[in-house]
Amino acid sequence: MVRYTPRGAMEAINAAFLRIPKEEIRQILERREKLSVRHGVSMFTSRGKPRIIDVQLRPWGVDAAQRRFFHRTSLVLRSALERLMPLYLQNPSVRRVLPLEPKEHEWMMLANARRIQEPQAVLDRLDTTATFAVEDWRENFWFLEPNSVGIGGVHYIPATCELTRDWVLPSLRRVLPDLRLVPHDDIRELLLKLFIRHTKALGRRLRRVALVEDQSVCGGTDEFAEVARYFTRRGLSAFAADPREVKIRKGGLTVRGKGVDLLYRDSEITEMFEMSRERGGAHSIEGMKEAFIRNQVVSSVAGEFDHKSAWELFTNPEFSRHFTFRQKRLFKGHLLWTRLIWPRKTTRPDGRQVDLTAYIRRHREDLVIKPNRAYGGEGVLFGHQASPSLWEKKLGLALRRPFTHVVQQSAPVRAELFPVAASDGSVSLQPFYAVTGFAAQPEGIAFLGRSSKEAVVNVSRKGGLIAIWRLAG
Repeated sequence: MVRYTPRGAMEAINAAFLRIPKEEIRQILERREKLSVRHGVSMFTSRGKPRIIDVQLRPWGVDAAQRRFFHRTSLVLRSALERLMPLYLQNPSVRRVLPLEPKEHEWMMLANARRIQEPQAVLDRLDTTATFAVEDWRENFWFLEPNSVGIGGVHYIPATCELTRDWVLPSLRRVLPDLRLVPHDDIRELLLKLFIRHTKALGRRLRRVALVEDQSVCGGTDEFAEVARYFTRRGLSAFAADPREVKIRKGGLTVRGKGVDLLYRDSEITEMFEMSRERGGAHSIEGMKEAFIRNQVVSSVAGEFDHKSAWELFTNPEFSRHFTFRQKRLFKGHLLWTRLIWPRKTTRPDGRQVDLTAYIRRHREDLVIKPNRAYGGEGVLFGHQASPSLWEKKLGLALRRPFTHVVQQSAPVRAELFPVAASDGSVSLQPFYAVTGFAAQPEGIAFLGRSSKEAVVNVSRKGGLIAIWRLAG
């Protein structure tokens, strides 16, 4: 019996697709759309039309050592992220690096009016350059940024595996009978355990959850409805709703007249204010404000600190005293030098003092400028892909709007060969950039794989998904 390594599995699966008869490849292609719809691997255009999300024919295989390592490493980084809210409340220098809008700050202070609010319940995804079929997987990867509000993948991570199970694994098993792929931890179960743990800490029972997102928007993903259906099948009363539907009735939180124990949110606080301006007025989100104060929201108020500039706190010597030796060792090995952009002096990657604006100009080829709080790959500019004039224009925008953009070391994103099938049944191996997101909780870890022909890898930019399985045996 063959025992596959992650690299061996990748090479074997690529070779297998080159051997599968063309007629069978055509059948695989014909099954794709129907199975994608069945498993909900789709999103919606701005006009509300469904669009199938591309999923790579070849899944990734992760072995037990990799799973343990990335679970442990992600929990260390999460422990550092948990320090951000107390530091923000206590340290004006931290507030400058993690800037909140005035209304956000107001809600943050209300939630922590008596004391620092505990416990904070956050489901986050840590995006990285990690891949698994390389020899230096343990040493040579970088954490890119945190995501802790309405993280993408709660539905798509398991759905992508379920799709590949029905779509391509039957053919692969005939060609590679010794290849054993089993599911990883289900992120929906990790979220459910977080709900249970948090409601217990609040002295409540978990009976009903509302998953709140802006329901006036047509485009994008529809994960919340799918996740609500999953929770309902698991025996928890769950439904998707709009943040403006959250009310206080008879001393308790209600949504559409039903009492709820927790809210799981997709939107940042600033986005909720935008919703209230569009419809309903400021009073329409008073229920959400009260829910944050009562600590009945996941991700709770600490989730607002998913700024890319959080990496400045971890990579700037000015703040190193706030973190443990273990955390700082992780920062040094796997976090990219990052600075929030405003005119000032700071330390560059080698620790020497430098004028930040001048440094950004001189080192364009090694840097990337990103909006501090945008998502979906929006507004990201790699210096090595930009002309000097375009780089200067982007830097000028960041300087005119200080505290809105970060500059970060540019991390190499690996490309891998994936099988790509043509309509005639022929298969070729083509390179795709690939990245991984880790959603870690104490009970386990879930993996989100993404791929793209572009170096900015994001599904909203027409990138694709990679199913990630655990190699058994």
